[in-house]
Amino acid sequence: MMARYRVDELFGEDVVSTNEADADNALQAVEDVTGKVISPRALQEHWFRVTDESGTIHEFSVDADPAKVFSK
Repeated sequence: MMARYRVDELFGEDVVSTNEADADNALQAVEDVTGKVISPRALQEHWFRVTDESGTIHEFSVDADPAKVFSK
């Protein structure tokens, strides 16, 4: 069963948007909301705070150099 997550988008310490997502885990929730490859560390000024139903907070940022996938 999927859990509900609150995904806050931040620039510095300022929240610029908030969304909710049902997902299997926090990383999937933020990827579903952003549509981007996400890094499991918040080392950039633009980052995401994901809070699960129990109040646990996870921090992520957009992957600055996602692995490229080449297909034929």
